[in-house]
Amino acid sequence: MEPPDLRPTLPILLAVFVLSGAAFAQDRPAPLSPCKVAGADGEIAALCGTFEVWENRATRTGRKLHLKTVVLPALGPKKEPDPIVSLAGGPGEAITRFAGFSDSPLRRERDLVFVDQRGTGEPDKLDCELGRPGDLQSYIDSQFPLDAVGRCRAELEKRFDLTHYTTAWGADDLDDARAWLGYDKINLVGGSYGTRMAQVYLRRHPEHVRSVVLDGAVPMDETLPLSHAANGQRALDLVVAACAEEAACRQAFPGLRGEIEAVLAQAGREPVRVTIRHPETGQPVEIRLNRSTLADGLRWLLYTPGTAAALPVLVHEAAQGRWTPLAEASANARTGILGIIAGGLFFSVTCSEDLPFIDPATISPRTAGTFLGDDRVRSQAAACATWPHGSPETGHREPVRSDVPVLVLNGERDPVTPPDFGTRTVRGLTRALHLIIPRGGHYGNGPCPGEIIRQFLRRGSIEGLDTSCLSEIPPRPFALTVPEEGVRPI
Repeated sequence: MEPPDLRPTLPILLAVFVLSGAAFAQDRPAPLSPCKVAGADGEIAALCGTFEVWENRATRTGRKLHLKTVVLPALGPKKEPDPIVSLAGGPGEAITRFAGFSDSPLRRERDLVFVDQRGTGEPDKLDCELGRPGDLQSYIDSQFPLDAVGRCRAELEKRFDLTHYTTAWGADDLDDARAWLGYDKINLVGGSYGTRMAQVYLRRHPEHVRSVVLDGAVPMDETLPLSHAANGQRALDLVVAACAEEAACRQAFPGLRGEIEAVLAQAGREPVRVTIRHPETGQPVEIRLNRSTLADGLRWLLYTPGTAAALPVLVHEAAQGRWTPLAEASANARTGILGIIAGGLFFSVTCSEDLPFIDPATISPRTAGTFLGDDRVRSQAAACATWPHGSPETGHREPVRSDVPVLVLNGERDPVTPPDFGTRTVRGLTRALHLIIPRGGHYGNGPCPGEIIRQFLRRGSIEGLDTSCLSEIPPRPFALTVPEEGVRPI
């Protein structure tokens, strides 16, 4: 399942944090134990524990949930009291799975803290199987098959009340965990849906926030995925225009826009049969690629500058009858997110906080003339019609108002959280700085944004930040041949 507005969390953490591995002593009130967490180059030492919260925070009775917690303690001799707390995307990602990839120069003076949002991690993960194991085609045919969504709901409702998994209660869980860990103020770093969680926490617990980073900011009043189609089209148009401006790309793919339309039309007339490498096993497997999956694959290719640079050649190859590279990228995009997202949490949040605010009469005009069309929003709306709805916090869609320092970033070519999302997000933030990353995507924008984020977190202020590296980010050349290793949007 693909999240409505978010990217996998790992790239933002890798942009801000650089790996190291060291031992340390524990000095904190919470009952954490030494542990090892997986990292890019093996395991690294950490402190781990489990924090319990009531599933029903209103009555504080009944079932308790167990939230995995990982802390990478500060290593330097002078430790600052306010840790950096990372917030996952999705909704549905478990942030602790990325902890081992997230060591940092900032760790010299601050703890790095990871607490799973309710419903994202074991043993209380709201997991959904939206395809048939071993049948790749079942994952490709539809994003939200209603029979699978219904089975998932029935299975999860045996153990959980699906109306209790909202962003607001997730933020309150995090605040309880903050106190349990012995911190007063914290620094929040969120990407995509994590920016929603950060804003909700800031609104509900402002006295405990020192600073906030919103990378790929999503305004509170945005109704995802209604804007996916228009924002995806905007990003695609920018990439096509950039190809036309680059001499090598223009010469290699002079008819790029027409080829995009042609491959989508072909898959729309009849699914394309093509043999690809299985995303997990690497073995050859034949799939039928329909227009919806192809369009979704194109949208995922736009998420990073690196994969967007390969889009022209993948489309050109398909237009010439060589479908495998583009089909592999599309299949990877559709299936890659399934191992990351807890589908039940995704539905509980989006079906309560986004889809109810979409006027069906606006779907056609908002998606007309786009390569993505209305399939995504209508299929998600149909799934949400069968899912239990929780109650968002009062004023959920109102802009967050705060004088806490906030750094907001959006990529110029982001297909899901474009620059105007950041403009809308900062409306009520009196000490906010909104930066647009030139030619940037949703993530994978190189070292510059991470360096600015590190400056900001050290200072706890938007004043005096050196943002000059943004003007020095070079254009990424377009790929003129298909990368030998293929292209994996996820």
